[in-house]
Amino acid sequence: MQTLGRLGPQTVPDIARTRALSRQNIQILVNRLKFQGYVAVTPNPAHKLSGLVELTDRGRGLLARVMEREATSLKGLLPYVSQARLVPAARLLRRLRELLAGKELPLAETAEERPVHKPATMARKPARRRKAASATAELPAAPEPIELDEGEFPVNLL
Repeated sequence: MQTLGRLGPQTVPDIARTRALSRQNIQILVNRLKFQGYVAVTPNPAHKLSGLVELTDRGRGLLARVMEREATSLKGLLPYVSQARLVPAARLLRRLRELLAGKELPLAETAEERPVHKPATMARKPARRRKAASATAELPAAPEPIELDEGEFPVNLL
């Protein structure tokens, strides 16, 4: 639904390519969304067999509510996440997106590079039980909010 909201009407294969998913999985989702009245499939002048999937008014309303709820939830979390953690997290997410998109494959690990783990010869000590955290534990004080670059945080919960 987010893809349709952002890019407009798309064919099932186009959505699959955009989302890096199989056409079959997208078709199943489209069928369910169509049954629930969130999307409609209209004739595609460019291709007789592959119709255009588009959001209905009901689908646009649902997407808007979900996006608003997501934004509210994220704004509530931001005061508890420091910039020192956000920057490396954004880099990691960007790198993972690149790897998943096939832009760059990670170097294959060779046997010589793997750490050698020696088998344990001594019996392990029994695990110590930790005290349960207090149910009334408070969250840490919220730091000053920071401005975020929207392009750095590819949140996709729908």
